[in-house]
Amino acid sequence: MLIGAQHLVDRLRHERQRAAELLELRRRLAALPGPGEVSGELMALARELRERRERLALALGAVEACSSCAVGHPLPFGKWSGGHCCGGTTDRYFSDDELHALALAGTTAARLRAPRGEQAGCAFRGPEGCSLSARDRPNLCTRFLCRELERELARRGALAVIAPLQEAIRVTFERFVELRERAAEDELFGPEAGP
Repeated sequence: MLIGAQHLVDRLRHERQRAAELLELRRRLAALPGPGEVSGELMALARELRERRERLALALGAVEACSSCAVGHPLPFGKWSGGHCCGGTTDRYFSDDELHALALAGTTAARLRAPRGEQAGCAFRGPEGCSLSARDRPNLCTRFLCRELERELARRGALAVIAPLQEAIRVTFERFVELRERAAEDELFGPEAGP
């Protein structure tokens, strides 16, 4: 579906702010270089990040900390019982680097579906949690562990499995950002001359 047509649908389904944030996010996504316009290494890192996000989400499983962490916090964070870390603005989580990694790994405008109802923070945060699958969430969102969640994972004995997956996403994403910055510099100034 074209971005403009999707925006009309979003305007019918969602409040003005959420529809506007979705439109802006989809426009930014469409403006990014696609798979044929980037290096194979950048593509491989984007796919690796997607696979690692999916593995980490499976390893986390159902967690209790994320269902009650926002209780008692001011709006928009405390709008619902859980998802305190998702109470920030959409553009905070979907930086250009995050969005490009998602796009190169197959996230499309059509996959960016928001929940119905009031918005309280990120456009994808709803009363039941995030409306995006792990493959379509920013790396930051997938790998972030608050102290409450860390304690829960430690009690379950799962932190020893989760921490390396979390760190692997962080390191891989840093490499992705580094390569993306280098590609942008090469485009502006030409590739670095070799020795």
